[in-house]
Amino acid sequence: MKNLFTTVFVVASLSFAFQATAQRRSPNLNFGFQVAQPLGEFATQYQGLPAGIGASFSIPIARSPMEWGVGYAWNSMGSSDRDITALIHQDSAAGNTYSDGKLAVRSTCSRYMLHARLRPVSGKIQPYADALSGIETFKTSTSIALDNSGYSSELSTNRDHLDMTFFYGWALGLRWRLAPKFYIEGRYENITGGKVQYVDDESISVNGNNTIAFDLKESKTNMAIYHLGVAIGF
Repeated sequence: MKNLFTTVFVVASLSFAFQATAQRRSPNLNFGFQVAQPLGEFATQYQGLPAGIGASFSIPIARSPMEWGVGYAWNSMGSSDRDITALIHQDSAAGNTYSDGKLAVRSTCSRYMLHARLRPVSGKIQPYADALSGIETFKTSTSIALDNSGYSSELSTNRDHLDMTFFYGWALGLRWRLAPKFYIEGRYENITGGKVQYVDDESISVNGNNTIAFDLKESKTNMAIYHLGVAIGF
């Protein structure tokens, strides 16, 4: 029985390898929506499931099952809009000029990555595995928009906090071909992120000069990412 199992496994492996090398492989682009689940100390410091988008572009290495590529992902870590009275002009003689407006606060996480991919088959159903690494940034910015008789105009935009760290991890994905060169795709990523500081969204307050004050949290940024999208071959 053991010899039979070994024989079947070897034959199946050779069959997959032959199919991988025999079929023409082409560059491919994937993009879609994703949700991040903080893990470890990141989960104790940050409450929420950052949602966003992700995309990557992969290039095959000759006719082998190996590929390399680049990727980008963006996740929202919190947002709020607050009504304010904005100072738009200072004049010591005639007096200061104010206008009603909104202060928008946005906290985001972005990842810029390189990956090596093993995609053993290029048929209708395509499993694959990635090793990936890159840089992730955590940013909080504010913008003030004035209400001018029914339409809004932006007065200012400020970056209030920015920090970055390295990360590495792995991913497993599965594609299902719906049409020639068009696939739906599900993907799971497990990321180990370095220690970084990011804004505590619950601590944000607005000062009298329409700037914000906040506290910072610090932790490693391990996370699991669930991605659903489409892939296109070229």
